[in-house]
Amino acid sequence: MLVKLHSHLLLLVIISFSIPINYSSASHAAEEIIDVGARKQLFVDEFLIASKNGVRLVMNPPYRTGEMLVDTREKPWEQGGQNTGHYDYSSVLKEDGRIRIWYDAVLGPEDRNQIVCYTESKDGIHFTKPLLGLVDVDGSKENNVVIGPGDTHGAAVWIDPNAPPEKRYRSQSKGRGGLNYYASADGLRWKIVGTVDTGGHIDTQNVIFWDEIYKKYVLYSRGKWMAQPKRYRAVRRAESTDLSHWTNTGLVFDVSAVDWKAYPTITGEPPVDYYGAGVFKYEGVYLMYVQTFWHWKARPKELKFGVGPYRKINERANRQQLGPNGSDVRLATSRDGKTFERAGGWSPFLRPGPQGSFDSKWIWAMPGVVRMGDELWIYYTGTNRGHDDILDPAAPGGKHQMGISRAVMRLDGFVSVDAPYEGGEMTTPLIRFAGKQMQLNLDTSAGGCVRVELLDKVGKPVDGFTAAEATPLVGNSVRMPVTWGDESNISKLAGIPVRIRFIMRDCKLYAFQFIP
Repeated sequence: MLVKLHSHLLLLVIISFSIPINYSSASHAAEEIIDVGARKQLFVDEFLIASKNGVRLVMNPPYRTGEMLVDTREKPWEQGGQNTGHYDYSSVLKEDGRIRIWYDAVLGPEDRNQIVCYTESKDGIHFTKPLLGLVDVDGSKENNVVIGPGDTHGAAVWIDPNAPPEKRYRSQSKGRGGLNYYASADGLRWKIVGTVDTGGHIDTQNVIFWDEIYKKYVLYSRGKWMAQPKRYRAVRRAESTDLSHWTNTGLVFDVSAVDWKAYPTITGEPPVDYYGAGVFKYEGVYLMYVQTFWHWKARPKELKFGVGPYRKINERANRQQLGPNGSDVRLATSRDGKTFERAGGWSPFLRPGPQGSFDSKWIWAMPGVVRMGDELWIYYTGTNRGHDDILDPAAPGGKHQMGISRAVMRLDGFVSVDAPYEGGEMTTPLIRFAGKQMQLNLDTSAGGCVRVELLDKVGKPVDGFTAAEATPLVGNSVRMPVTWGDESNISKLAGIPVRIRFIMRDCKLYAFQFIP
């Protein structure tokens, strides 16, 4: 009898996947309607998926070009420092037909004698270092230095929509008394405008931007630095109305139980730290480049305490250093900027380069993306030295290299809903839209397709927009129109709660949007 009962249940489940879901009026009454308007909607998480069968969310790493676009140890004023393995905090903006990058460097042997340099490009590939004549370095202003020398560790340039014109460009960096604020009218001529205690550790790239949702400035910075043996780094969030008074709102990214179990370490530390967070908003979603620092493998005796200027300090403190002592970049997503989800099963979003390359040991993604046509370019810094300066043994000529490169992906391409060859489907929650046509960002194989069905509030297919009437969409496009036969105008449904059912086969679906 028990076996028969199970078989009946299995039959019901199979039938439920073969017909549209019947959402009752009672369930609809308690269900929140998501107003998407005419804004693009990304499938980066489960937020827009009420039910699914045979499909899954997949994180899509960008393509690394492998080219060194900017050699950040090329000029005499860029080659200083004792611990120069990862001076890579950098920022990028696209403005007035130019790609503008600000990057860290070091003057002389003292690590605190830091500078911020500037480079720009018209095509995003061929960069120049203009001789700006702004900052005196060793008796000459013939350089591309814009901030420093001094405590400028952690350049993070951004545009403040609330600032007067003379302070439109902002940047902040770790100082000895707190977070140093800089302001500029043009991104080149900077002045320090104050130092603020943000209520926590700031030894990272401190990312600040104005969040129009909260009507506050938000800060993503260093969250933890615990005492031995379990010292590690995490990411915290704070908010402010005036950039002067900050309230910490808690950790937004921390070492998880899965992380702790990944590798046992002889030091008792977790095998990974979350060194920094390049948080930015894209199409209404919060995305985080999680800058990870991996250290779990025992080293040879002669490298037990590392190399360089900190070796003696580590020996005195008996602070053993572990390998591989390198980094990669992971991706996390959020709808509120406070609770982040790990994307793609926590596989790398951006990996280091091959052995012997300039970016083989440590990489750092600049916050944000640069849109170039229907592509997104992600700029990053890379070096062939680990966190504590151990050089890649395959480095050509034993030379320390460091530079800026890029990775490329399709528009909206961070995460997609993927259907296998056998097919699958998903249905959205109730939404309300504005517009008269629907477009998809999708990539099907030659044998794959997507059909779109619109359902009313109780789950009944809407006449004229049913699966049977839907045109199979085949191809690779960031804005493919959705049609039902010869019909594409859906304006009569604008403002009315509906669900969207996607019937998919052998394809990737990234986003949808309703347009006028």
